[in-house]
Amino acid sequence: MRETELYAPVKAFLEGQGYEVKAEVGPADVVACRDGEPPVIVELKTGFSLTLIHQAIARQAITDAVYIAVPRGKGRPFLAALKNMKTLCRRLGLGVVTVRTTDGIVEVHLDPAPYKPRQSGRKRERLLHEFARRSGDPNTGGTRGGIVTAYRQ
Repeated sequence: MRETELYAPVKAFLEGQGYEVKAEVGPADVVACRDGEPPVIVELKTGFSLTLIHQAIARQAITDAVYIAVPRGKGRPFLAALKNMKTLCRRLGLGVVTVRTTDGIVEVHLDPAPYKPRQSGRKRERLLHEFARRSGDPNTGGTRGGIVTAYRQ
């Protein structure tokens, strides 16, 4: 699978939504424009990588509507990677798109949006409760072996 094989399905998908689509405009892999709206940029890669994330973040200097597009994989490893990538992209304000290589179906998993974190009150209370119960500071930060908890004290 090459990046060039992802272009045709992504282009057809965006054109179906009324965009005019062009490839390799400036630094972006795919740019889509519609009357009076900011451009949509799609970065194409053959798989999830830190390079892909860096490229997408750099494109956010141009527009807020930035998507990453990868081929849809099979099985649990891909679904786990997709879940993790969606979590990361949600925090970064990026969209996530997959392309089924067998028939060219494009699926949008996440639209770009500003990140609005929700904090877990339950987790915070549990953390503060453990913090308050401990006496002293018996653990070394960054090590996972041999943690002394309040219960062990």
